[in-house]
Amino acid sequence: MRHAPRGRSTGAALLHDEPLERHPGDLRPARAAHLLTVDPTPVAGTSLFGRARASLAYVPGLDGLRAIAVAAVVLYHAQQNMPSSWMPGGFLGVEVFFVISGYLITTLLVAEHERTDRIDIKQFWARRARRLLPALFAVLIVTMGIVGIGGSSSDSLREHVRAFRGTWVSAWLYLTNWYQVIAGLDYSDRLGRPSLLRHLWSLAVEEQFYLVWPLVMWFVLRRFRHHLPAVGVVFAALAGVIALVVALVYRSENLGRINFLYLSTPTRLSGLLLGSALAIFWRPWRLATASVSRHGRWTDVAGTVGLGVLVWAFLRWHLVVDGVSAVHGYDLLFRGGFLIIGIATVMMIVAVTHPGSLLASRVLSARPLVWVGKRSYGLYLWHWPVFQLTRPRGDLSLLDPSSPDVRWGWLPALLLRLLVTVVLTELSYRLLEVPVRSGLGYARSRVLAAVGAVAMLVTVVPTASSFAAADVLADQAACNRDPAACEMLAADTEPAAAPTTTTEVPATVGVPTSTQVAASPTDTSVVPSATTVPAPTTATKPVATSPGGTPPPAPAAVTVPVMPIRPLALGDSVMLGAKGRLEAAGIRVDAGEARRFGKAEGLIDRYRASGQLGEVVVLALGGNDNLSARLIDIILGKLTDVDHVIVVTPQVNGLPKEARNHRLLLAARDRFPNVTILDWQRLAQSKLRYYWGAKGVSSPGRAYFWADRIHLAPAGQRYFTSLIVGAITKAVG
Repeated sequence: MRHAPRGRSTGAALLHDEPLERHPGDLRPARAAHLLTVDPTPVAGTSLFGRARASLAYVPGLDGLRAIAVAAVVLYHAQQNMPSSWMPGGFLGVEVFFVISGYLITTLLVAEHERTDRIDIKQFWARRARRLLPALFAVLIVTMGIVGIGGSSSDSLREHVRAFRGTWVSAWLYLTNWYQVIAGLDYSDRLGRPSLLRHLWSLAVEEQFYLVWPLVMWFVLRRFRHHLPAVGVVFAALAGVIALVVALVYRSENLGRINFLYLSTPTRLSGLLLGSALAIFWRPWRLATASVSRHGRWTDVAGTVGLGVLVWAFLRWHLVVDGVSAVHGYDLLFRGGFLIIGIATVMMIVAVTHPGSLLASRVLSARPLVWVGKRSYGLYLWHWPVFQLTRPRGDLSLLDPSSPDVRWGWLPALLLRLLVTVVLTELSYRLLEVPVRSGLGYARSRVLAAVGAVAMLVTVVPTASSFAAADVLADQAACNRDPAACEMLAADTEPAAAPTTTTEVPATVGVPTSTQVAASPTDTSVVPSATTVPAPTTATKPVATSPGGTPPPAPAAVTVPVMPIRPLALGDSVMLGAKGRLEAAGIRVDAGEARRFGKAEGLIDRYRASGQLGEVVVLALGGNDNLSARLIDIILGKLTDVDHVIVVTPQVNGLPKEARNHRLLLAARDRFPNVTILDWQRLAQSKLRYYWGAKGVSSPGRAYFWADRIHLAPAGQRYFTSLIVGAITKAVG
């Protein structure tokens, strides 16, 4: 039979790695039966494989399988944040990619060793770099420019700068998955615009695998070349062990642990290992002459069953599920589900690589599927940032539901999103990916380098400016660095307070008086009560210079009573914005960005061990979580020996998690008599209009919130501080 050329056609595509276009002289893969090439000439080191020359030709059916996987992922992301989804398991397309990648990379390494009796690891890594890096660099430069330049003029992008910065840096190092785990960025979270590069976690898992696996296979083929079937069994067994460990570690209500299990490299290796095990037993260059070549119909049956399992999982499975009292993980997924998807994908690979498979030659080798499959890497790279910049009406990640990125419904917006994604993918494919893998001439390489340098220069200055922001928003960072400037601006523009004629908390005190406490509802554990919320004493209709209306003056500085150990406040980025004022009021503050409710467990243990817990603890957490009654009980149960625990309900601008978290926290006071609820979620409602932005107040010093209407601007920091001080003062009597 003919030999496959040694050049480009033998470089089969990996998971996020596109197959090369056919070039003149390449083996023409017109039918599945002609995909596999065999050379009867003996080659050094081929005793295990008989006389078959180890050579893997282009397999169009694998591109068809890749097309199904990327379509599932794209459709999943298109409706991920919509009120309802008909493909909640589309994210499992990534697991399909992992299995394909494990199979192809191991097959290529085994084939190279069989042909040459060695593995050229440097050349392997160089090929991966040529195929993966050009399109990735383009995405990183473009998204950097969008966030860097757009962040200086768009409130919506400005609030995104910090989240983007960490993922952008980690993406260059292929560590995005670990950055998201360490930073506590919940993959299932719907709060605000996700990072434009969040989807690169899967490329990070793969690249880490590519870095290590050639070394593993070099060792295996050197020491166990005559025992490869046993090696294959070991690979499959390791995949099963990983699935078992995931099932044992999994806790349905611990979203932090679920995030780790979903994103970390060790817990996602099962698919890659299953593909590698298949490569040991199902080597394509042996199939044409092996007895199994006569059983193509059986492989078609296996492939059809595998496809049915995948479609069922795409349509029915979930990552997390909204329960009655909390969001929890999808049990089947983490208790063997990934292994099921891996086995189903293995069944499909067996079918599409078999020389007599009708499923491969007539279904998955269809031209539209192959076209999509060849571009699956680019489609995966570009679709996520495009989707996050074109969120339609009804998208639950919108901080302001009245201001979608695209004022269309889901379906028209989807057509626009797909069109933009396909155009960018095709440009990347034609201008970057194919030319670089085919080998650039000197002139073309200089032109490409010059274009890249100009793009970097155009984006680097505004991006560096935006990335310098120290907190969630650039404006918040500026005011936190120079609070006096914001205060002076507020003094210049803020009208004098109207005479106090209402029963609201006095602005100069911030502590409920006995008259006001008596006017509160009978449930005095809510401090202050909803009836003590100040009504705006100035005009509330929008005016030209202040579209959000004129905000009431914020309370002046107050302090807590003197205690042997100052009150301790544990919080997230909302409290972090008011840290300076809280500390000035005599409160110790331990707050951090993206901090989750469960983090309080370790913090409480640490402060108790050092004898610094004190008699008053304030918890201002929950804005980054989907809480559960069990988690709340665990944290509050650690504080039963504390005299007063003040729980601040989170306000996240009406996002779906807010109502459920609010209800669960309010219910906790019935189980813990030392708990007092400071209902920030309700008290903040009358101030949400006073935010710093295009449709809000005219100066940051007068704003209660920044553009996301969650994090505290200067007036909001003073108001938030006065409420906490008032709650502490009332609690200690």
